[in-house]
Amino acid sequence: MHRRGFTLIEIMIVIGIIVILMAVLVVAFSGAFSKSEQAEATATIQTLKTNIDSYSSRWGTAPPGNMQDLAALMMPNQVLAAPNKENEGIETLILALRSRKENGPYLDVPLFADDKRRTNLDMDMVVESALAPQALDIEVGTSRDLFEFVDPWGNPLVYVNIVELRNGRLDQNVTLGNGTQVRITAQEAQDALRHPTTGAYPSDYALWSFGPDGINQYGRGDDITSWPKYEDEE
Repeated sequence: MHRRGFTLIEIMIVIGIIVILMAVLVVAFSGAFSKSEQAEATATIQTLKTNIDSYSSRWGTAPPGNMQDLAALMMPNQVLAAPNKENEGIETLILALRSRKENGPYLDVPLFADDKRRTNLDMDMVVESALAPQALDIEVGTSRDLFEFVDPWGNPLVYVNIVELRNGRLDQNVTLGNGTQVRITAQEAQDALRHPTTGAYPSDYALWSFGPDGINQYGRGDDITSWPKYEDEE
């Protein structure tokens, strides 16, 4: 008996069905990966919130967001200056949490050991002579790199001390994973970080990721934050 082969139309229909199924799977997996990345960013921020709370309970204040204030609080009569203004907030936070003073360090060990989340995008470091091990009581022999924690999209988290913000002492450049920079100034941040109804700021500090789109929206849009997002309350 002669077997009839597939017609061109039948083959095209099968190919069309396969293409549709593949498109559905791509969308499904993309959504799953996106949710996974957002969950990872949220977990990093939640871990740092716990670390900051431990620091605050011992020092009576949230970690400073710049090197000058860090020196004034934790190493009086000594000078500590950032080599540049790039990613200074998150770099200062990590340096403060690494200190062994007052029963530190406060920084989560697995988080700091994770090379995917700990990096040095702007390749800066504290000069050895400017930070003797006993000054902040950083473990002798450890790196003097000024590290950042990055989100799953390769951009550094942003840390702002609210007292410094209220006093207008905020001016830093955020160096993104692609090398571009986003400037954060006190005036802009004061307006953007206030609650739209109450005018209140997020507690003692603000820590956030620019989210999947890599655009700073000061906690709005797809940004991932340490405080309840204002639009979620509306």
